[in-house]
Amino acid sequence: MTLRGWPPLICWVLGMRCMTDPCYAGVWGTEPVLGILGNYATDPALLNLVHSAETHAALLLDAPTAYNADAFSLTVLPSFRIGDSRGYASTASNYAHLAAKGEWASERGSLSVSSAIARDSSLAHDYVFNGSAGVRRQSAMADIDWNQQWTEKFSLNTDFNVSRVRYAQALGAPSLTDYSNSSFSPTISWAESESNKLTASSSVGLYKSLDGTTRSTNSNVQLGFVRHLNELWTVTTSAGYSRANDKINTFREVLAIVNNRPVIRVVPTTLKSTQNGSVFSVALTHQGDRLSVRAVASRQLVPSGFAFLSRQQTYTLGASYPLSQRWTVNGDARYTQSSDPSLQGIYTDRTVRYVGISSIWHWTEKWNITTNASRVMETFQSSQYKPASTEFSIELSRQFDRVKF
Repeated sequence: MTLRGWPPLICWVLGMRCMTDPCYAGVWGTEPVLGILGNYATDPALLNLVHSAETHAALLLDAPTAYNADAFSLTVLPSFRIGDSRGYASTASNYAHLAAKGEWASERGSLSVSSAIARDSSLAHDYVFNGSAGVRRQSAMADIDWNQQWTEKFSLNTDFNVSRVRYAQALGAPSLTDYSNSSFSPTISWAESESNKLTASSSVGLYKSLDGTTRSTNSNVQLGFVRHLNELWTVTTSAGYSRANDKINTFREVLAIVNNRPVIRVVPTTLKSTQNGSVFSVALTHQGDRLSVRAVASRQLVPSGFAFLSRQQTYTLGASYPLSQRWTVNGDARYTQSSDPSLQGIYTDRTVRYVGISSIWHWTEKWNITTNASRVMETFQSSQYKPASTEFSIELSRQFDRVKF
């Protein structure tokens, strides 16, 4: 038996399907956006220095491109920032992002596959620094999400995610580690009524440094509840137990006798530890005709570039309100307590406080003006190091007409 006849047969089947199934007759289109940005920050590198204010200008380019058909959609999101900021030791550093997502929809479920690559500053992610300032951060991610509605009440959601992050050489003693992280998370939901839904979820993951020094296997189980209080307010809660088994490959000195003489030898060894604790998430959302509000409190084990998973407790509050048909105001506040493990087994406790307000004014149908003011404060519990920065920015952007091809 040979496979010579398979390629022509496959091409014929696909060709007939394209002619008979309208879901393949889609349309490509893009709506590029070009903008210029002015930025001022009192301490954009979050250094413990005086008179470190900087002013920067940048050119922004976004080119969201989409393919839409009856049952399939594909979105590609390239985004670039090119400015006068040198290096990546600043929150105003250049970046290049490329994300793509494909989604297949059916009557009882959906399947989405997404991926993303990025090059930006480590300071743009939870204000994590490496050495004495931020460094270049290169990341890649892939995700598969499958949602299936079994019955009117039961549904299953399964998510598989893989990511990899690399950091550039630090300008001082390095504190971040190149890592990879993968997780598998199934969730079962039961709609008890139109207002109430119960969920049961679990997750298993593997977090490890790319040089093989550290490794952490983690798992958690959570039960959740979703309650629609009324047409405007919704409460989403989940709580459970997490466990992480950490392992580090290191060396230790041992005393040996060679030729009747004591000799100190360095031998490889493996140290193990366990992180146990509770995890939870509580969200309150309000979606009105104009005002949107979301408040979230959570405690999770998250990948963050340190030796093992970091335990973070986060509180966020966000709101959006259109003052008019052309002017919208947004507010955002965040408080994060993080316990970050090091290679020496010591945990560094730090607190990040962030508050920001922004507005978008649709000057014309194609021109937008975006303003932003923010304040970030970081505190390290083990020292008096308390960097903070206040930032102001204004952006003028032009959205071009949709181009079909």
